[in-house]
Formats: sequence, C-alpha cells, structure tokens
Amino acid sequence: MRLLHTSDWHLGRTTRGRSRAPDHDRAIAEILDATRETRPHLILHTGDLFDAPRPAYEEMTRAIDALRRLAELAPVLVLCGNHDSPALFRVFARLHGEDGRIGFAAEPRPAPWRYAGDDGEEIRVAALPFVHQNRAIRHFEHDPADWAAAYLDRIARAWGHLNVGLSEGLDTERHVLVAAAHLHLAGARLAGSERLVHVSDGYAAQPEHLPHASYTALGHIHRPQEIPGGRCGRYAGSPIPLDFGEEGESKGAVLVEARPGRPARIETIPLSGGRPLLTIAGSLQDLPRRAEDARGALVRVTVLTAEPTPELARRVADLLPGADLLEVVEDCAGGRLRALDPAEGSSVGAPERGIEELFVDYLAAVGVRGAAADRVLGGFRALLAATEDGDEEAAPRFPALD
Repeated sequence: MRLLHTSDWHLGRTTRGRSRAPDHDRAIAEILDATRETRPHLILHTGDLFDAPRPAYEEMTRAIDALRRLAELAPVLVLCGNHDSPALFRVFARLHGEDGRIGFAAEPRPAPWRYAGDDGEEIRVAALPFVHQNRAIRHFEHDPADWAAAYLDRIARAWGHLNVGLSEGLDTERHVLVAAAHLHLAGARLAGSERLVHVSDGYAAQPEHLPHASYTALGHIHRPQEIPGGRCGRYAGSPIPLDFGEEGESKGAVLVEARPGRPARIETIPLSGGRPLLTIAGSLQDLPRRAEDARGALVRVTVLTAEPTPELARRVADLLPGADLLEVVEDCAGGRLRALDPAEGSSVGAPERGIEELFVDYLAAVGVRGAAADRVLGGFRALLAATEDGDEEAAPRFPALD
C-alpha cells in the first residue's frame, strides 16, 4: 500500500503580519501534483489543518476545496490538532458523512479507520487526535503536581486501547498497521514555531507507548524528522516555513510504501512552494551582497549604523529589490548603552548633578555667556523657587514670553 503523509498546514497563518495564503496555495498545488504522480491509497493529514480554532470563511473554503481535490484522487483522513476545533471537525464529519471520501478524526475511537489497498490488503489506522490536559484530567481534586503524570498515563492508556482495536481480527498477511497522532513525543526536535504550552514536558509522551505499526505518522512538531525511539515513522512537519525558527529548513510530504507486518519504506517529496524566510544583519554596504538571496523571500533585516539613518526602510528596500520586507530594525552604535568601564569608576558614588548645574551647562552649550547668562540664570532660579513654593504670583515674568 502507498500512503501520503502531510501535516500542520496552519491555514490562516500570518508571519509578522504577512498572510501566508499565497505560500499555502503553492504548497497545496505541489501536494496535489505529488498525489497525482504517486497515486496513494490513503492521504493522511496529522493535524493542525487550521492556525486557529475559529478559522475565517476564506480559510475554511481553502481547506475544504483542497481536501475535496485530494479526495478525488484518494481517501483522506484528517486528525484534529491542538490549533483545530473538535466541534468544527465534528460538523465537517457530519457534512461529509461516515462513508465519505474525507474522514475527520475529532476524538479517539476504539475501532481503527480502514481503507482498501491492492490485492486484498487493508490499511488500518489507529488515530489519536490532540488531547488537551484539561480534557484528559477528570478529577481536579488531585495534587496539581501530578497532573502531567496523569495526562501522560492517560495517553499511554489511550494507545493501549487503540492497539487493541488494531489487533482485533488482525490478519498479518493482509493488514497494514498505521499509528497516527498529533502528539509531542519526548526527544523530538522543536522548530520554535509550535505553541510552546503544548510542547512542554507535561505533553511529552514516551515512544515506548506507541503501538507497533508498519508506519507511525505524527504531527504537531513543525520540523520534519524521524520520530524518536527507533520506530519506523516521521513527523511530516509543516509544508511551508511558518516562522523564523524554521529558517533554512527543507519542507516536504512523506510517501510511505508498506507491506503487512514489515517496516515501511519512506521517501520525502520536496515542497518548495512556501517562500523562504531569511534573516540579514549587516551595514547598508553589506546588503547588496545578499540581494539575490533575498529576492522572493520573506526577510527581516537588522542594519548596523554608526549614527541614526533617515528613511532607512526605503533605503533597505532599494538595496534588496524583490524581497518582501517584514521588519527593518536599526542597530545604531551611537544610540547603544555602554557598560561602565571599571577604570571610569571614580565617578561612581558621586552626588547626582542638580537641575541648576545642568541648566548652566545648557546655557554654555547654546552660547549664552556673560551678563546675559547671569540674568537668565537669575530668572531660572527665581522660577525654580516659585515652583517649589507653589507661589504662582512670585514667578518671574519674562517680557519676551508675554
């Protein structure tokens, strides 16, 4: 049997305020092309179809159109991720019907999902959508320190139940077993663009709890990688770089070929539709050397300057034609705070200079000297005294200001 594994689309995502819809459209087109070429028996999406639990109409339309086009080529199963809404997935499931070509796994179910392969083979999928801690813990009278342990214990028990479902009536000559989940597995390497609260230690399930399957398909971690623990499987990762923690990553979908009772053969299908993310730091003189790299990319730039530079963003745009500038930051040497050198420590502990002394410095700086400086300073002292006493009538009058 052949399986195409994709994950973590995050439709509706913005990066530093920039919509990623054009990148998603190109990546989805690539996934469709790969599906036409490889003709899988099942397309498995392991969660985070959307970036938010209440996606906009445009994103729901984009998702359903993409899934329907994929379903014309092969059955599709979509797991609910931590960014997705189980309630919305249940609505989608009712609209598409139990026997439709698109399945939505909103919550675990004991029986596996079943799909026909070649020569009488059957694909059995044990699906574990994302489980929030507050939905897994039923008895809040327990010590909160035990909540993480209780959560992971319940995840382990859930896998145990799913494994029983996989094994029921198992024919080792016909059935290809697949475990699928939206899950943080201990030892996985994060991309940095995941929702951090859901990739904490309390959510890190153990590899040994996974069912034994020909292939384990995981979502939730955006960095494509083999799964920890030596099992045959992969995190498919996101099809486009979602944020700068994924800068420089190669993205793809996973093509799986498996026979009953044997580890799968895995191949990565490259996806390049998402615009690359690029970070540049250097002087204005350095930027032309990065112009070709920046063309067509989403770019954040830190410009190193000696003094504040007017119209900096425009100048950067002129030096990086074709780049989509998300952020231009000036790192000005003249504006940096300097750490006090120990050799300069003689002033440490000296009394702070008063406002009158600072005003004298100001008069000298603007060129007021001699008798004129004495008159202005006298008026300033009188004004300070009146302010401190709260006596408005005693405040001096300055003819030039009347």
